[in-house]
Amino acid sequence: MKHTESDLRRLLTVRVQERAGREPSADLDAIVRRGHRIRRTRRAVTAGVAAAFAVTAVGLVNGALAGPPGPGETSAAQRPVDSAQVEPGPKLPETMPVVLGAVRFDLSLIDSQRFQTMGVARTVTFTPTSFSTGYKLVCDDPQAWVVIRSKLKGGEMGGSSGRCGESVGGHHDRLSAPSGWLKRPQSLQVWVFPADAPVREVAEAVTGCRPPGKSKGCDERAQSLELMNPRVRERLLAKVGEVPGRWAVGIYDRPGKGEPAPTGAPLSEAESPASTPAG
Repeated sequence: MKHTESDLRRLLTVRVQERAGREPSADLDAIVRRGHRIRRTRRAVTAGVAAAFAVTAVGLVNGALAGPPGPGETSAAQRPVDSAQVEPGPKLPETMPVVLGAVRFDLSLIDSQRFQTMGVARTVTFTPTSFSTGYKLVCDDPQAWVVIRSKLKGGEMGGSSGRCGESVGGHHDRLSAPSGWLKRPQSLQVWVFPADAPVREVAEAVTGCRPPGKSKGCDERAQSLELMNPRVRERLLAKVGEVPGRWAVGIYDRPGKGEPAPTGAPLSEAESPASTPAG
């Protein structure tokens, strides 16, 4: 049964009079106005909820109509928190060919370490499995400057330097490996500088960049050799600072230390543009 507002007003007046025995103390018009306000508020809230639901529904429908993300696109709703993809960077070869006299064989990649910046000194630590351990460095920019230092047979430091794309690297054999080579982890010291690093400017300021052998002035070969000088490297590090640049170093070796290794010349750096004992 439905009641009109007039019916409700009369009923409320009678009930109040019966209970109090007198005229109602409350202002019935005020009560009615309050009821109207309550109904309006409820209608507004209901409308707001309905609108929000409609917007959500439209968004879901639009998403369904749009279909899955196309190539090169990623849906924000589908993207996990750890979805950032890091490119692998320059690729290291799986093997490293070695020639010792008349003996030729391949070393296998046993370890690799990757870096995202240049212009800082790095130490690469590894565990050799034989006396024939080799190493090779690759860069995103083959023109980047590279310096590698390692311990030689007598404990002195030697190494190589040059442009990254010129196969900077080397390997040991039983005659050249330092004492205790298989008894503990070994390490390389590596510096990588941008291709446009002011090597010549720094070398001329520090040492005068004296040309070796048949070099003409402070040419590429002279600059490579100057990078073996720790004073030149330190000045260049301070001038360049740490900058973005991806590179990787690979460690190559035989399957295990029990396998006899060929003997031959000491640490081979034949493939490197510059090789010399380093201070």
